[in-house]
Amino acid sequence: MTRREFAKCIGAVAGVAAIHGFSFANEGEKKMKCAVVYFSWSGNTRFAAETISKKAGADLFEIKAETSYSTDFQKCCDEAKPECYGKKLRPIKPIEGLDLAKYDLVFVGSPNWWGTMAPPVRTWVSQNKDALKGKKVCLFQTHGGGGMQRVGKEFAEVIGDTATVLSPKAFSGSSIKSNVKALEDFADERIAGK
Repeated sequence: MTRREFAKCIGAVAGVAAIHGFSFANEGEKKMKCAVVYFSWSGNTRFAAETISKKAGADLFEIKAETSYSTDFQKCCDEAKPECYGKKLRPIKPIEGLDLAKYDLVFVGSPNWWGTMAPPVRTWVSQNKDALKGKKVCLFQTHGGGGMQRVGKEFAEVIGDTATVLSPKAFSGSSIKSNVKALEDFADERIAGK
């Protein structure tokens, strides 16, 4: 058999294995099943979520408010600011196809709004903290210059002691599209439990 024939054979075996969901992990090693759940208003958190999902091989789910925020920045601010300061929950739509029982690690993405997580994310976490029991959960957030502020702390408080909360990470929204490597490194590190 030539090298070329051997390479084709290996490629065919890998392709069949991928189609049937076979993992080439070491014997006894379980591949971690991941989900990425996020809310995005401007698209920055969506970009981060899609990048993390792709790197982690994770299923991707979007949190959507029952009543969307205005697409006008100032109107959105007028609407969301009192919700954020009051730590209010904003009604959200059910997420079709999301069964948290299937996942070992759940990444949760939110924009940083006035130093805290966006109200639809607070709502989703509040509604699902019992379903996250025994899982690893990790927050990532995008911001316009404020950094992490209280977002990670408040996220952990809402989750409580039901899940293992991994270290959160903040990403600048203005440079998110040039930060693909940082997003991918974050996904790798959290999957490794760091």
